[in-house]
Amino acid sequence: MDHQSPHYLLVDDHSLIREGMMHAIRSLQPLARFSQANTCRSALSHLASSAADPIDAVLLDLGLPDSSGVDTLKHVRQVATTQRIGIITGSTDAQLALECIHHGASCFIPKLGELDGFMTALQALVEGRLHFPADLLSSPAATLPDSSDLLPSTKLTPRQKDVLTWITRGCSNPVIATALGISPETVKLHVSAIFRAYKVHSRTQLVLLCSRQLPAEEQLP
Repeated sequence: MDHQSPHYLLVDDHSLIREGMMHAIRSLQPLARFSQANTCRSALSHLASSAADPIDAVLLDLGLPDSSGVDTLKHVRQVATTQRIGIITGSTDAQLALECIHHGASCFIPKLGELDGFMTALQALVEGRLHFPADLLSSPAATLPDSSDLLPSTKLTPRQKDVLTWITRGCSNPVIATALGISPETVKLHVSAIFRAYKVHSRTQLVLLCSRQLPAEEQLP
């Protein structure tokens, strides 16, 4: 993401919420630029026509007039194949958050709660980091195997670190292959090696683990 003048797509059917998000992000990144959408269809149109001025990240409300729930994220992720997607939602449901992680969200930001917590979540998004609420990470639905509390059993190679970065952006194997200029089969081998290193069995587990405790030497860019 271009930290000098990042471009955000704000998707919410309430103009007051979009204005609030713009104000909050500009307090963190004064040069940030914005596109806005109040429906899923409008969001998809913005993304499809953004080649000349690429969108770096999407802040997405799941409850829109023409789409609701995880389906909204699925529709947007089909077009926003490489952008980070932060979910802005009135829900604090842990299962919903896990489904969003599974379908490519890198942040889950409840609208409810204290302003400091909301700003902390936005800070993570603009810096390209993962963010999920602490109560989600401690919920039974997000419990990881005991072995996952350990550091990676083997040190990741530079290419595996690249693949890990793209995984935490919610990108599929074909997208990662295109981004890195390698074959999907090679990506699949790297993903399997990363799973073994972190002792996890799915992308969701890996993303949750990375959001909890990436070793300093493995910090994501």
